[in-house]
Amino acid sequence: MKKIGFIGLGNMGQHMTLNLLKAGYEVTVFDVRKEAVQAAAAKGAKEAASLKELGTNSDIVFVMVLDFKQVQSATLGQEGVISGMKPGSTLVITSTIAPSQTQSIAAYAKDYGVAVIDSPVSGGVTGAMEGTLVMMAAAPQDVFDKCKDALFAVGKNTIKVGNDIGMGQTVKAINQLLVSIHCVATAEALVLSQKAGVDPAVLIDIISKSVGASYMFNQKAPKTLDRDWSNKGALDIQIKDLDICLKMGRELEVPLFLSSISRELFIMGEGMGFGREDLCAIAKVYEASAKTEVKWLNKDESPPQKDKTAKK
Repeated sequence: MKKIGFIGLGNMGQHMTLNLLKAGYEVTVFDVRKEAVQAAAAKGAKEAASLKELGTNSDIVFVMVLDFKQVQSATLGQEGVISGMKPGSTLVITSTIAPSQTQSIAAYAKDYGVAVIDSPVSGGVTGAMEGTLVMMAAAPQDVFDKCKDALFAVGKNTIKVGNDIGMGQTVKAINQLLVSIHCVATAEALVLSQKAGVDPAVLIDIISKSVGASYMFNQKAPKTLDRDWSNKGALDIQIKDLDICLKMGRELEVPLFLSSISRELFIMGEGMGFGREDLCAIAKVYEASAKTEVKWLNKDESPPQKDKTAKK
């Protein structure tokens, strides 16, 4: 069985690592936060003293960090993980970055004989915990086939989206476009409903059964009404993802009106101090303008939620 390296033990990475361990893989981990490494070690992972050491000891390396700057820091240069990886090994980029940025990492890795799988994810923290992440994997077929068991260990909904590096990030950007717009639309609808005096429980019951429903409405409307801003997908990360999407639109000459508006609203939310809260906190931007607060009529009205996954 192939040896796995894992870089980035945040809300997603720690659970992805645990699922690899459960699948029987030997997993070596690295994170700048020592407490995160120690927590993974307590579950059976091995600790790497450096990124280069992790690369040397791994056949497949997953990178699950925040942005391109962190991906570069983790992978490139004399101290980056690629410098220690063996020819024939594979780097799996699960961070959400721009297609061109993934391509630049792949070009660098090629000089070391290291293959790259471009595989951003969707499914949120719950998906990471349950191993049900959607892995949007782009890679040549032979590279994908060598690593697919490890991919399925962290994401049973692994889908090969193409052979070309960058296609995974392209699909992810389009997903994020929809996440953003649907989340903003949910906030807009809730605040209008509140101001109009509609019973929120009735609204959710009707919309969830109607053509106006969406995954984001079904998940984020109750969370908003509960005033639950706990982070299942941070608002400020959405700005980064929308930047990627809008850059694609400019390059391909596709107007992205709703994405642009959504980005400005998320920037407002970040400026108001909600950046590290769940992206449903965008409702507070509307509330401030409308001078109202979205809430249940009665505290015990909140319907039971079977799945609180914040898909991303």
